[in-house]
Amino acid sequence: MSRGGHNFIDLTGQRFGDLIAITYNPGTKHDHSTWTCKCSCGRTIEVPGYALRAGYYKSCGCKRDIKRDKGAKEHIKKDRVAGTRKSALIQKAHKDSSSGVKGVCWVKSRKRWNAYITIAGKSKNLGYFIDKEDAIKARKDAEEKYHKPLLEDDNNGK
Repeated sequence: MSRGGHNFIDLTGQRFGDLIAITYNPGTKHDHSTWTCKCSCGRTIEVPGYALRAGYYKSCGCKRDIKRDKGAKEHIKKDRVAGTRKSALIQKAHKDSSSGVKGVCWVKSRKRWNAYITIAGKSKNLGYFIDKEDAIKARKDAEEKYHKPLLEDDNNGK
């Protein structure tokens, strides 16, 4: 059957994933015809017929949000060890770092270098130093003490 110059394929009542084709909406000369579809979540959306048949649409988008949230939770779970993000442990210093070393910065008001480290979301101050090298050493020692065991435990657990 032909409708409006298009070969019409009746999709009424057909299921495409979580979508059911309800109503045909003929297109204009340059616009594709669409189908009003009802999703299993209750929302309705307009979808081009070719996109339904090709499998480009399987829901109104509600499944995408669930899948995204699940993926994010799994990523966070995989990236944590003892309440600390593994990616944070191995991350380099920020490009704007005054020292060029992660966890070491210049404190203008004290005219000293501050060394610190973060474990399980809590920052631990390692001290203020006149010499930048001393602050860097304090930070490296703290990485050995706090970060290295976490990374080793995680690698042994795999």
